[in-house]
Amino acid sequence: MRLLFIQDSLGTGGAERSNANFWYFLKEQDVDIKIIVLEHRNVGIEQEIIDAGFNVYFLKSSHFLSHIREIAHVIKEYQPVLVHSVLFKASIRTRLAKLLVQFTSVESLVNCTYDPIRLSDNRISKIAFYGYKWLDRITAKYLIDYFIPITHTVKKHYKKHLNIPLNKMNVIYRGREENFYYSSKYKLKKEIALEIGANPDNLFVIHVGRQEYQKGHLFLLKSIQILEKKNNLNINLLFLGREGNTSQDIKNYINKKDFNTPIYWLGHRPDVQRFLAASDIFVFPSLYEGLGGALIEAQAAGLPIICSDIPVLREVIVENKNAFLFEVSNEVQLSEKLGKLIKDDEARDRMGAKSIENYKQKFHIENIHNQMLSFYNELLQTSKMNS
Repeated sequence: MRLLFIQDSLGTGGAERSNANFWYFLKEQDVDIKIIVLEHRNVGIEQEIIDAGFNVYFLKSSHFLSHIREIAHVIKEYQPVLVHSVLFKASIRTRLAKLLVQFTSVESLVNCTYDPIRLSDNRISKIAFYGYKWLDRITAKYLIDYFIPITHTVKKHYKKHLNIPLNKMNVIYRGREENFYYSSKYKLKKEIALEIGANPDNLFVIHVGRQEYQKGHLFLLKSIQILEKKNNLNINLLFLGREGNTSQDIKNYINKKDFNTPIYWLGHRPDVQRFLAASDIFVFPSLYEGLGGALIEAQAAGLPIICSDIPVLREVIVENKNAFLFEVSNEVQLSEKLGKLIKDDEARDRMGAKSIENYKQKFHIENIHNQMLSFYNELLQTSKMNS
């Protein structure tokens, strides 16, 4: 089997990490794969993938139409049985390459891209938003054979907004590796506290996500301000994730407020699993998501969770069993849930155990990878029968 993957970059996002894990699996299965990448990234998994010996091709051109021609040329030369694209820029170019060369295509749908809440971000242009949506809808209708939404919520989203037929979409969750640091929590906590200069006796409350509007950093910070007025918080607040379009907003907010809680901005980390395993509570205040890979990683680390009450996250967690939900962007509710969990050692232990159970049942990476490979085989078999 010869497979071609096309994606925007080898950056820090959940889609990039999920694909990388899958590539390692395919390599072990002796599947021949090639990866086309639109652009270089200084931060992320690019060097890791290159060092691992994968066949990576970075587009040499810099313009949209040139990208399409170059992708078509690589497909003609490589002759894959299947082309799998992920993320908007790569997928649009892959679709249009079908006007130049024939191939069987599959595309991952990884986010609720047209959720109206995105328009509450003043950095989003309405003209661009609806323009991209129109382009997405037209090209998806005619130029893609099959889609893999990563949740049922994403599947419903694309049925509603792009009118993709349900029989062209097959839901396969993303998986994550087991957290092998899980059994070393207390030792790790002391190590990490020493590394970052934190008090190891405080609870570690952690958030993982790039500093983008979608991830809701400010709501967590505001909830901490509310809690500080009522309680003496014995916590360390850890943020992991690269800078993004809200980094300046976050800095401005912190500069205007006095925080008693120690806050650690740790940026992009290759050792996220270590920090998760050493932590006590995971908070995920996203405004919208396609799945929330960090949420799966938190469950693999046995963490109790507090997250936004959006439909997709209800697919990932089990309400009141391993996670408390709060109304989207409601920092008061978030502060109440967080305050409750900070005080209740028993609830944290009980919910953390349920997180591990839920992870193993739904998101264990080996099961997900086998589902993907089975889907490819079925798709290719169907294509042969129809040709």
